[in-house]
Amino acid sequence: MLLELHRITRFNEFIRCHASGQILMYGDFYYTNDDGKVISAKYYQNEKMQKLKDEWPYTKEKEQDETLKEYQDNLREKEKEYLTKQMLKEEVAGAHEGYNMELAYKNRGRNG
Repeated sequence: MLLELHRITRFNEFIRCHASGQILMYGDFYYTNDDGKVISAKYYQNEKMQKLKDEWPYTKEKEQDETLKEYQDNLREKEKEYLTKQMLKEEVAGAHEGYNMELAYKNRGRNG
């Protein structure tokens, strides 16, 4: 099947695209096939680009990578929230010793 490219050159000529139903007018490009069916050049180009996007594996991999990255980011955020809530509830080992060591350090110059 062979498509031939045409352009509407008369201002009062209107043609309906058989594929999309869109009405084509002055200046629009269109294809005709062997059966005489009209296909809008814009519609053809949009469908061709969509097919390339659907078939190109990089796009799908990129989407999966973004989904994985989004999941990992959400997981890290939830972990931060959990640790922030839990850290204030737990006792700190050697907290009293640390405080006493700080006092001893501050008082070091006074005693000697």
